[in-house]
Amino acid sequence: MSGAESNEAVESLRVTRLASGGEGIGRLSDGRVVFVEDALPGDRVELSGLTLRKNFGRARVGSLLEASPDRVEPHCTHFGVCGGCRWQHLRYGAQLEAKRGFLSDALERIGGQDLPAEIEIVASPEPYAYRARARLVESEGRVGYRRRGSRQVEAIDVCPVLLPTLQTALDEIGSAVEVQAAERTAGPAQKVTRRERATIEWILTAGASGPAIANPVERRTMRPGTGRSVEIDVLGEKLRVSAASFLQANALLWDVLAQTVRDQCLAPGLEVPPKRFIELYAGTGFLTLPLARLGVSGVAIESERPAVADLERNLASGGLADRVEVIAGLVERRCDFRRQFSEADLLLADPPRAGLQPKVRDAIAAHGPRRFVYVSCDPATLARDLRMLTGSGYELKSVRALDLFPQTPHVEAVATLERG
Repeated sequence: MSGAESNEAVESLRVTRLASGGEGIGRLSDGRVVFVEDALPGDRVELSGLTLRKNFGRARVGSLLEASPDRVEPHCTHFGVCGGCRWQHLRYGAQLEAKRGFLSDALERIGGQDLPAEIEIVASPEPYAYRARARLVESEGRVGYRRRGSRQVEAIDVCPVLLPTLQTALDEIGSAVEVQAAERTAGPAQKVTRRERATIEWILTAGASGPAIANPVERRTMRPGTGRSVEIDVLGEKLRVSAASFLQANALLWDVLAQTVRDQCLAPGLEVPPKRFIELYAGTGFLTLPLARLGVSGVAIESERPAVADLERNLASGGLADRVEVIAGLVERRCDFRRQFSEADLLLADPPRAGLQPKVRDAIAAHGPRRFVYVSCDPATLARDLRMLTGSGYELKSVRALDLFPQTPHVEAVATLERG
């Protein structure tokens, strides 16, 4: 049987663990594994919408027969429909343990790593009211998030994971959009343009102080200099972040993340401290400036034009422009790997969720500097990359996890490698 089949019989099971995507996992009486949306370890559930394939199935919770001791009441009335948070019903301490397990499992099973000790995970100081960046959607006079597994919009008035200043911006956008919709409805009938029918996305960004900013995105991208920007503070560095530039979401852990990375780059145990670095996927300088401030010079490569503009501006305003050369473009196209890697004794990379491109990974394996600090937001792609790198002369020295995404299954990791 290669396709899926629906099972109309009522099935129940005990959930034993969590999948990396956030679903609960249990087994049917015939041994087949089932991924159950919104189910938690310890739950005994009656299944709804069970779809079976040859070796596994997917289902929803039809009714909760017995609740997990880690099950808590979600803070948000939209939980379960909104496509944002998946774990508001899971006790925060249990979230941390699950994420530690996801990372350890990926590194051992996919990455082939022998972890000598339990991975430390840094908790968010607050599991709610932490997000400094949100992407919302305007549709039919309301603002909200995409629903789970759908393009439809779930209208949101309050989002408990947003920083208070971001919630204020959401309130203002929601009110303005409702007024505009009411004015269109009350006015004379007019032909609706394609632009008015189109879904408009909004990027909300909060800075270190002052009001958050909101920028509409109609073509999913912004040119450098368009939209407003905020200023954030990372280990004393003042960084401009434009609406279209990447920003680590958890403002409560900005300093901890930057300090963790800097400590690994300049570990006091090194016989010879690094003198020159090369940074891939540098962004706005979130990790660049704190490192350069301690006297290490280097090269920072970034492909997104708004982030490049922010990076150059931040280096200049911080008095570090003469210490860091900025290269604009895709890493795999703009980096002269053999030459630039040979000139550096430290490599720092914070790639997108997809991890290192094959060409980049191959170049690091062949020519990478003696120390490599890798920041990752996806345990599976991190493990894949580490498997190749540790098979090419690098040794994994340490891994630290940070919970930048409470109420979700996502976890950030900082891995440090050295050539043997």
